[in-house]
Amino acid sequence: MRNALILLLMLLATRLAAQDCNCTVNFNYTVAKVSKNYAGYNDKVNPLNRKEFNRFTQQLAEKAKATNNIDTCYVLLRTWTNYFKDQHLRVQLDWRYREKYPEKLGQLNKRFAKFKVLPPPATDTLANQTSIKPLSSQTLLISLPSFDYAEKKNVDSLMKKYEAELLATPNWIIDMRGNMGGSDFTYSPFLPYLYTNPIATWVSEYWATADNIAIYEQELTNKNLNKDAAGYMANIVSLMKKNIGKFVNPAGSDTALITLAKVYDYPKKVALLIDRNSASSAESFLLMAKQSKKATVYGENSYGMLDYANYQYFDIPCDAYNLTIPISRSKRLPKNPIDNIGIAPDVSIDNAEKNKIKMIQGRLESANK
Repeated sequence: MRNALILLLMLLATRLAAQDCNCTVNFNYTVAKVSKNYAGYNDKVNPLNRKEFNRFTQQLAEKAKATNNIDTCYVLLRTWTNYFKDQHLRVQLDWRYREKYPEKLGQLNKRFAKFKVLPPPATDTLANQTSIKPLSSQTLLISLPSFDYAEKKNVDSLMKKYEAELLATPNWIIDMRGNMGGSDFTYSPFLPYLYTNPIATWVSEYWATADNIAIYEQELTNKNLNKDAAGYMANIVSLMKKNIGKFVNPAGSDTALITLAKVYDYPKKVALLIDRNSASSAESFLLMAKQSKKATVYGENSYGMLDYANYQYFDIPCDAYNLTIPISRSKRLPKNPIDNIGIAPDVSIDNAEKNKIKMIQGRLESANK
């Protein structure tokens, strides 16, 4: 009976904790972790705005003292991280909380100012899974709605299954609308097909802190991490340990040049279809693909979320929240920013166009006649 009572009290305490969070504890934790580990912090909090920023932070800290409500505290936390205008840096409601209260996210997010004002989104249907599909003897449709690392197995499997078609079809349409990124390793198998000349890329440098090292060391214990990714990450950890409080550059230079030995005969032309929600690793892929003589980008400006990347999850005290912090910075900065600007298409397509893929297919195939 005593054990049952103890279990009941434990469950009750857990339930109460899930519904009621100490906002001050969570706010102070967020401020401390971001100021210490965010690769963009010292770029965005500087002598010109430090007084204003400290006043803004103090005002929110005072408001945090007045609430332990999860929803109200989420608005305070997200208001603070939104100051940095970096969607990789965010406090978000945990998936379990969103699953329990599905209406919450939309209601709460209406209380935040938008980083940029866009026209109404298109109404066409977007792909929801990775796929390769012949549209005709001349055109192949490759749908890439996500570059999440978990998708790499699907990408590799599909490319092996459709290898003959990939090597013999003159036109490709790569649909990346709605692709909010993930891992560069996921899209890497497509680069040899697009390659026509050396590809120049800006490398990333990593902010070295004890927390960032610990997170990468934990990831290195993942048995599903492939050999290339593990080697790259281990090198970053080694450099970080020798340079705490500094940026480390595993590439050793500001840019890297990718040179391959072969140019594939097919595809002849590659159309990359993007929209306002093509972001992060999808934009990284775009920057590389645009250097190919085969590639043309269609659609609208991409999202603009690439300057600070390689975001990591930090265990915020309240289980109802997740905190993500980018720990790397592109060497494009400060001269060539992309955040909140995006990458412009070569060919703009009006949002009112209901079947963008069919339109692109028609253009590609008519050019072959």
